[in-house]
Amino acid sequence: MTISTTSTRSGPGRAASLHKAQHDQLIGFLMLLVGLVLCVVPMAQQDGAKDAQVNEAIIGTIVLFAAGHRVYRGAGLRSDLIVGAAGAWLVASPWLLALGKTSVYGGNKAYDIALGSALIVLSLIGAFLARKQPGARPRRTTA
Repeated sequence: MTISTTSTRSGPGRAASLHKAQHDQLIGFLMLLVGLVLCVVPMAQQDGAKDAQVNEAIIGTIVLFAAGHRVYRGAGLRSDLIVGAAGAWLVASPWLLALGKTSVYGGNKAYDIALGSALIVLSLIGAFLARKQPGARPRRTTA
């Protein structure tokens, strides 16, 4: 009787599933973490402008839903676009909210720029990994 020592889980199928897990789970959990920080930290500190805190809570909720959908149902370009747009708004919001005569605290600017930039980078990484997804059909080129 011969026992094979090779794994049945090797090959391109395992690499594809590992790549998908990296894309969906790791990036999604990092997005969830940033969304949770956006929702919890400003309200827990009770420091700074209330308009900025409400803005951060709304953006955090949007990111939590998009990242939660990404983790639960799998990633897609739509979730990357939503998170990227939320990050871009978070970076621009201190100046745009100040134009509307709302109260913006200076300490929130650095916080918003740092977390917004993190969301933009995570969404770009997610979109790049989705584009490199194994099993995707190659584009036809006409010569």
